[in-house]
Parts: sequence; C-alpha cells; structure tokens
Amino acid sequence: MVGLTYAARYPENVSHLIAVVTAASHEFLKRADEIVQERGTDEQIEACQKLWAGAFEDEEELRHFFDVMGPMYGLSYDPEKAKKRWERAILSVDAINHGFATFLREYDVRDQLGDITCPTLVIAGRHDWICPPEFSEEIAELIPQSDLRIFEESSHMVTGDEHGAFIDVVRGFMTYNS
Repeated sequence: MVGLTYAARYPENVSHLIAVVTAASHEFLKRADEIVQERGTDEQIEACQKLWAGAFEDEEELRHFFDVMGPMYGLSYDPEKAKKRWERAILSVDAINHGFATFLREYDVRDQLGDITCPTLVIAGRHDWICPPEFSEEIAELIPQSDLRIFEESSHMVTGDEHGAFIDVVRGFMTYNS
C-alpha cells in the first residue's frame, strides 16, 4: 500500500514497482471479513474482531492472532517454522491497531493509480483471505503498464507458499524491464 501510494504521488522517482498481495482501497476490509466468516473457524472469526477493531492490548495477543490465523495466511503454514519466525519478529501493536482502526478504513488510492508510469508487477495469491485476488486485478486494471500474476497455490504468504515460482516471476519481471 505504501509502494502504491508513493509510486502514484512521485512517479518520477520509481523505475519499477512490485505490488505483492495488496489492495488499493479500504474495500478489502469488508471482503476479508466476509471470507473469514465463510472459511474461518470460530476462533479465527473471534481473533479477527480484535484486528478489525484495532484492539490488540499487547504483543502476546497479536502473536496469538497470527498463530490462530496462520493457516489462512499460508497454505503451506507450518506451526513450528512459524513459531521460530515469530520469536525473531518485532511486532508493533500500536501500528497494527492504528492502521486497522483508523488509516485503513479510509485508505483509497484507486483514482491515483493511473498516474503510475513505471512497469508494475502485481502479484496475488488465489486463496488470499485478507487481500483477495480481485483487489490485485483491480490494481492491474488501473495501472497502465502492469502485469498481473495470480499464484494458484498460494494465500497471502505467496513467498512461502510458492517461493520458487515467486522468485522466478520477480526475476523475470526485473530482467525483462531493465
């Protein structure tokens, strides 16, 4: 989202843009909630209520959210690998809370995406619950020089679900557009 906003505001400063599992507006919030209601467990639905409200009280609650939601973030989710990764992670409860309770509720750069002038690779995971592919499709339609790639065996964590394919697509994009 930051990259989309920056590239739209300062197109002269961006030579290439890669938008990975993202959205151009707050509309993704409503759709993500619908998907959790459809696909999620009771525990996942409950965990998302804190996310939507921006109401995490501490890092422990935020880590619990990611533990519970892990299987929805990545089709190849491995709890042991995730635990090791989260032990090294720096989490900001304030940033997550602020983003979901305020900023993301009004975020919308769709009307600015046509100002992006650089070659743009847009990547989506077919099974992404929080930034479903329809939002990547929208981005690709609005950016003139864009290439949309939907990873069929991925959720939000495309880099983990289809790591090799992801690297190949990014490498190809950078090589072709250099």
